[in-house]
Parts: sequence; C-alpha cells; structure tokens
Amino acid sequence: MTLRAHGKSWNEFARWCQARRLKPLPAHPWTLATFVRWCEPRYDYGEIVAITKAIARRHLITGHSDPERHPMVRRTLAMIERRISNKHQRSALFDDDAFSKMEDEPESVEDEQSLSEKPKRRGPAKRVMKSMRSTPKLVRRRR
Repeated sequence: MTLRAHGKSWNEFARWCQARRLKPLPAHPWTLATFVRWCEPRYDYGEIVAITKAIARRHLITGHSDPERHPMVRRTLAMIERRISNKHQRSALFDDDAFSKMEDEPESVEDEQSLSEKPKRRGPAKRVMKSMRSTPKLVRRRR
C-alpha cells in the first residue's frame, strides 16, 4: 500500500470517527473493530486488512500502542475472513424458478378483492419495538 493510500485510509477512519464523536487517535480497539465491521460490505478482506495496517501505522508513528494487535480486533478480522470463506457454501434462499412460476400465473379478481379488505382488529394494538440505544444505559453500582 502506498503512502497516498495510507493517508486516504487514515482520513476515512478519522472522518468516520468524527461523525460518531469518537477519538481517532489513540483509537480504542472497540472503535477499530467497529470500523472494520462498517468496512465489511464496502471493501474486500484484503483492503480491510490494509486499512487496519494503515491505522496501526499512524498510531505507531505518533507513539501510541497498536490497536490492531488487540484480541477484539483480531477476532473481528478472523470473523470477517471466515464469513467470506464460507460464502460459497451458502445455499440460495429461494429457487430461481419459484418467481418465474408466480409471474406466469394471471391474478384473479377474487384475490384482489380479498387483499383490499382489511381485517378488523380486536384487542389491544401491538407494541412497537424500540430501536437500540446509541449510548449505553447508565446503571447504579451495587454496594
């Protein structure tokens, strides 16, 4: 990886950290592991490793410890590598011909009428699930 590519990788990591209000230098291993997971759908495994090495290089140049050596980051990289290596063993969720059969069949008028009628609700409304918190919930320490 060239120096220009190292700089580009570092700049992307720094922008990513700033957008999430995290410190890019010195980066916590959790921050780097999370960034690696964020990179997973965007880059292939070789590029992700090169990006982590560029971030580690910037840490070492500035006199900080290497977050890439942390077990959490190593486990995250191993998980991504394992997921990529098992990708070819996965089977398709649906067969290709299942959708072509559905397209060939004409829709009936009865189906359209039954879809337009909404069933009446009885009882209490369903509870809406809340999304995950962006910050951990603060709890008291036990005494």
